[in-house]
Amino acid sequence: MTFLAPIMFAGAAAVTIPVALHFFYRARYKPLPWAPMKFLKEAVEQTSRRLKFQEWILLALRCLALILLALALARPGRESTSAAGGTQPIDAVFVFDTSYSMAAKDGDKTRIERAKEAAVAILDTLPDKSSIQIYSCADRATALGPVSRFNRDQAKQIIQAIEVTNLSTDLLPGLTEALSASETGKAESKEIYVFTDMQKAGFERQLSALKPKCEEIKAKGNLIFIRCGKEDRKLNNVSVVDVQLLAAIPHTKTRVPFKVTLKNTGREPARAVKVLLELDGKPVEKNPTQVDTIAPGETVTVTLTGALDEAGARLLTAQIIGDDVAGDNVFYKVVGIRDKVRVLLVAPPKRPEQSETDAGDWFARKALIPFDADKDRDKILNYFIEVETIAPNEIGPDKLAKKDVVYLLNAGARTDNPLQGMAPAFVDKLAEFVKNGGGLVIGSGDAVVPAAYNRTLGPTGAGLLPLPLGAIRNTTPAALFVPAATSIDENSVLGPMKPYTEWIARGELSRMIELDETPAAAAGATVLMRTTDGKPLVASRVVGQGEVIFFATSLDENWGRMMSDGQLAIPMTTHLIAHLTRRKVPGGTRMVGDPLTWNPPKAESGFELIKPAKPGEKARPRVQLGEAKTVDGKLVLSSADTLIAGEYAIVPIGAADPVGLTGENGVVYVVNPDLRETDNLDVLSDNETEKMLGFRPTIIVAGADTEGAVRERRTRGEWTEYVLLFLLFLLVAEATWAWYCGKAK
Repeated sequence: MTFLAPIMFAGAAAVTIPVALHFFYRARYKPLPWAPMKFLKEAVEQTSRRLKFQEWILLALRCLALILLALALARPGRESTSAAGGTQPIDAVFVFDTSYSMAAKDGDKTRIERAKEAAVAILDTLPDKSSIQIYSCADRATALGPVSRFNRDQAKQIIQAIEVTNLSTDLLPGLTEALSASETGKAESKEIYVFTDMQKAGFERQLSALKPKCEEIKAKGNLIFIRCGKEDRKLNNVSVVDVQLLAAIPHTKTRVPFKVTLKNTGREPARAVKVLLELDGKPVEKNPTQVDTIAPGETVTVTLTGALDEAGARLLTAQIIGDDVAGDNVFYKVVGIRDKVRVLLVAPPKRPEQSETDAGDWFARKALIPFDADKDRDKILNYFIEVETIAPNEIGPDKLAKKDVVYLLNAGARTDNPLQGMAPAFVDKLAEFVKNGGGLVIGSGDAVVPAAYNRTLGPTGAGLLPLPLGAIRNTTPAALFVPAATSIDENSVLGPMKPYTEWIARGELSRMIELDETPAAAAGATVLMRTTDGKPLVASRVVGQGEVIFFATSLDENWGRMMSDGQLAIPMTTHLIAHLTRRKVPGGTRMVGDPLTWNPPKAESGFELIKPAKPGEKARPRVQLGEAKTVDGKLVLSSADTLIAGEYAIVPIGAADPVGLTGENGVVYVVNPDLRETDNLDVLSDNETEKMLGFRPTIIVAGADTEGAVRERRTRGEWTEYVLLFLLFLLVAEATWAWYCGKAK
């Protein structure tokens, strides 16, 4: 129990007044002997004892009445209840759930609109000299103001300006910040209001930490949830899960299919959902495609076909129309469309006595350009992949200009003989090429000496090898090494090859290089494929913005059939080239809340983050990021101000807005909604909330009577009305008893 005005207990001292009067006005008499009275003595004594008993009861009732009056003036109440039943100030903190389910409509208003109206109504109930602090919260908390915590006008302006984000719900960050903020105030009473639709996922996200945090708030103040949606409302929702361009290597002058993946995350069938797809803001197809019905929990795909006319980084935008939650109705993806893919093959030249297929680049070239050189010469000349071959001892750094992918095919590392292997200047430039986003594929062979490769391309050299090279393994024709399709991770670059077990098994090998997989050597490396005896066959390592893929066998017929079987070689090469060229697409696709990081090519006086335009506005807001920092010798810029789905750009201060995905010395990203928000749209009932938190918090429904409900809750927090009611009954009892005693006399 707590007392809001404990000084009033001093009034309890008034209980001495009836006690004093009782003894002061006691009858005083002088005994006189009188014979007749002797016979009445016993009757008088009996009456006297009865009267004294009645007077003691009357005295007790009057004393208790004074004590109850003092108790009522002291305003007793429960622990952690508000002091604001009357005029005592409160430190109030408002936490607004700004996840995108709050933009759903319940009736004629959205949930965030109901939250704002309820907040303004509650703000008006706060006693004078109360403080107010406002936070937004989805999966992170942001302090919104006001600058002066006593400025109610500014608080109302902030409330009206609150907007939903594309983040998912997590109430823990907001409650943590709210409790800390309330403790900075000086008022004895603390009230934390959470304006939310009570989405179940927001409580479950970090329940193990949320539950004790709510209990801590309850012990120090008041925790009040304002329910901003209808408890029984079943939202009709379809999410855009993904959009894919169904071409391994998208290139110009082609028509390709696009696949849009949709999922019904609601509890009711979704009907008449319309799908639109745009490429750089232009519709892929003239009219939207309609999906008649999507059952609850069902995932469907919609295929549309469009032309690829321009090369470069292009923006795919998939949208749907026809559900209750707009926040996940759009999905963006940056795709790189090529005019040409330029591949450099570094391979030993064919000797005069060798056949055409003995050339070190023959099989790789055929996998890259799968046409007959004699019959399809025009196709080869007009094909979107261009291939150039040069010998290892002849190649120079200039050959890497404008190349996308480099193959080292049995290319030796230079030793003391300047006529053998790759020159150091080329190796240095190759390392720079990969770090800047280029792709490198290394095939083994007789010219690959493990010690020389480790020294030249390993950690102490160019740092390009995924794993250090060991000894060369040989086998007999009766026990060839066999690639294992089961060892492929379906999410890796070779994932699309995993189902083709028979093709992969035909790539039998006679020789392999051992790869060192000890923990120290394997840090940062990934094994993409193994042989059936568990040895690593294909490994990769990300180096800077690029990637290196190493084959522990040759990419010709000298060590096996890895590349001589077209059913294996052609699709595998296509997936490798597609994967490696995608790394050079500037910017990329992110999820809301993810940081955007960029390495600018040169220092500037400052940079800006250009954010998506607000609804109804053409101008895109800009936020200054300052100058780039130098980390490990590179300029680095980063920003996590990505709460809204859409197109972002980082550019030098004053640079023009990017057109499409092309910026002036800048980089462009697209950011998608957090789909965890609509994975489960169920809301908690009051009983479920009590069961989840372990106690029943105050839950008030946002609406016309929010203000009255808040005032009533504060009144119920005090026991004054009950004390006064008891006092009234006591006074009636005292008056009745006094009348009875007087009548008895």
